[in-house]
Amino acid sequence: MHLAHHLTELGRLLSGPGARVLVLRTAEPPCDGDPADVLEAAEEIRADHEALLVLLSQQWGEPRTVDLDPHLLAVADGLAVPEPERTLCRRVAELAVWTVRDRWAGVGTARRDAETPPQLLAAVGEKGRPVPCAPP
Repeated sequence: MHLAHHLTELGRLLSGPGARVLVLRTAEPPCDGDPADVLEAAEEIRADHEALLVLLSQQWGEPRTVDLDPHLLAVADGLAVPEPERTLCRRVAELAVWTVRDRWAGVGTARRDAETPPQLLAAVGEKGRPVPCAPP
């Protein structure tokens, strides 16, 4: 697992300006496309995600789970969706979110696109912006 790296990168996101999304890890299944290898790569991402959730929950408390499907529908309908939700909703269905100091931080796994290998993502919102909720 790459937990120390993930925590460092999440700390960098929180200390930097603006709303951002960062790929913490991408699964790298072999090129031959063997389904067992693809499943194993996805399991590694899932294991990192679960371990990161435990660690961050110990540090920040229990996360709130945010369903990003309404954001994806809003984007598809041409509605304005702020970043990083606009980028996230195209890749992540659910995001575990915490309020950290004066902004929110979240982690999730990218699973929407079958062509893209599984990824572990982290995101932070603008300072002072509340945790993402369903768009109007």
